[in-house]
Amino acid sequence: MWQKSYSTTVQGLEPQQIWQIWADVPTRPAWDDDTEWAKADGPFENGTVITMKPKGWPKIVTMKIVECIPNQLFTDYTRFPLAALYGTHHMEKVENGLKLTTTIKVEGPLTWVWRKIVAEEIVATLPHQTELLIKRARQQ
Repeated sequence: MWQKSYSTTVQGLEPQQIWQIWADVPTRPAWDDDTEWAKADGPFENGTVITMKPKGWPKIVTMKIVECIPNQLFTDYTRFPLAALYGTHHMEKVENGLKLTTTIKVEGPLTWVWRKIVAEEIVATLPHQTELLIKRARQQ
């Protein structure tokens, strides 16, 4: 297993503001500029399948929401040959604001391959992606 997280704390935002953006899957490219387009096969909840096209990738990626607690967290799951990638997006109110944490985890026999091909690149973009998310939340 391999896992990395990125966290930041922001002032002046409420969990509902972030949740509204996360749950609006078709607008994901506005805060995740590594995504060309995204769509969900239903409401933002456990079991919903999200299909997206990463920029520069030849293939479409399918993720399933496997954990969803409104205004707190969601975890998406992507299956790769002999590995699985989980993205957990968590927020909590702390003394000095709203703490946002994204954790990317890869597990399975080919963790090392998918870590190099996909996960490390995702983790590298988390600070920028989080800043875009915060900016979008402040604009709404």
